Amino acid sequence: MKILSRERFCIPLKKRGVSTVIAIGTLIVGLLIGAGVIYGAAPALGLGGTTTTTAAGRTSTFTTSVGGGTTTTTVAGGTVTLTTSVGGGGGLCNGQTVTIGALNDLSGQLSSQGAGDLASENLAITDVNAYTQSAGCNLTFKLNAVDYKLDNPTALAQLQAMAAAGIQIVIGPLNSGTAAAILGYANSNHIVLLSPSSTSPALAIPNDYLFRTAPNDAAQGQADARILLDRGAKGVIIVNRDDTYGNGLANATKTFLQKDSSSVVIKGPYKYDITTTDFSAILAQINSDYQTLSGQVGAANVAIFVVSFEEQGSMLIQANNNPTYKPLLSTSLPWFGTDGIAQNTKLTNKTTSGPLMAQVKFPSTLFNVINNSKTNAFFARIKGTPAYAAISSNVFYSLEGYNDVWIAALSILSAGKNDGTAIHNVLPSVAANFFGLTGWEGLQASGDRIPGSYQIWKVVAASGGTYSWALAGTWNYDTDTVTWISAP
Repeated sequence: MKILSRERFCIPLKKRGVSTVIAIGTLIVGLLIGAGVIYGAAPALGLGGTTTTTAAGRTSTFTTSVGGGTTTTTVAGGTVTLTTSVGGGGGLCNGQTVTIGALNDLSGQLSSQGAGDLASENLAITDVNAYTQSAGCNLTFKLNAVDYKLDNPTALAQLQAMAAAGIQIVIGPLNSGTAAAILGYANSNHIVLLSPSSTSPALAIPNDYLFRTAPNDAAQGQADARILLDRGAKGVIIVNRDDTYGNGLANATKTFLQKDSSSVVIKGPYKYDITTTDFSAILAQINSDYQTLSGQVGAANVAIFVVSFEEQGSMLIQANNNPTYKPLLSTSLPWFGTDGIAQNTKLTNKTTSGPLMAQVKFPSTLFNVINNSKTNAFFARIKGTPAYAAISSNVFYSLEGYNDVWIAALSILSAGKNDGTAIHNVLPSVAANFFGLTGWEGLQASGDRIPGSYQIWKVVAASGGTYSWALAGTWNYDTDTVTWISAP
């Protein structure tokens, strides 16, 4: 897998070896650059027609029924030929507007990600509408995006309001705790949730109405455990926010630490309330365990692993302001984090938390994105705009916000109607054949993205007294090994 970094988004988008004959009313989307694979969505758009597309590429043969039509793919001489026949009816292209919901956190502990997701979602809506218009379909998609403030009751009330307004698919929520809190309502009312960043293994539930375009944390826990052991940790203190995400990832990491090492000494996981602003109790626990473990395995071999969101800045600031806990910021091993903070520029840009983040380095895992020409073209297009800055704060999850809008729209089109049950039934097939800004979007039976490798990002001091995230290495999913670019 190639490694994605913002500095490398410069390759123009090119379509190679593709010839297409398009009949009015038929949608052929998701051209996979350089892979020779075509994604065909053939929804019932109220118009009949046949589309044939050929492209040099991989060998495969399959037939699929979509939206009342049939898609057949055959291979001859290294050429993939996709033929899609579309039946009439459906009535989506009759001038109507279909609204897609979005639950974003714009004022809580994931607000930097939420701002990036919202920017991506708005761009995607514009692109989806341009696409349907170019296909001759008189259908407009609209985004109803709200701020749920990382608050479960607020999110539930907003989801209920969306359902009352006829919305059948919602992008979000961003966190697993809220996803767990509203999933019962979504299941009962057949409202599809499509989250770009919920990852708790506790929500890996087949056939529910929650789909997640990030892998669940069974894989990230394995990655975090291997990284800790690779850096020489013989004693690990695990701390996490007390919610579905924090508990799931902390426990997964502990499980893999115990599986991979018979000698590692683990303290915790220690939970803190997600609403707390006072970390004195948790810092006291970390300090006590650090002293104990230092006597057992040596101070140079003790690691602090935290599963957190943006509250991590407050924890570091409070440690720095207390003479008893300040030495914790100068341990031999760095503090280790997760995708809850990786690439978060709010933590690095603040004059209070930025220097402390760099001091402890905070190597943090994030699902590895395939660096592809679609991604590069996307960033080249938005460079210099407010959207660029917002999306760059949390690249992977913000790009998933863009992908999720496309998957939602294509699922509605493939279903031939704006109906939650129908959307739920076709979405896995749509995702399996969709190559987005972060690569393939195939899902496991649980509705979660198929796992792969993880990037490792750390905080470094940059020029002019600023601080930024730098790619430090990768963890390989297939081999369970770490490759460092610059070890923390």
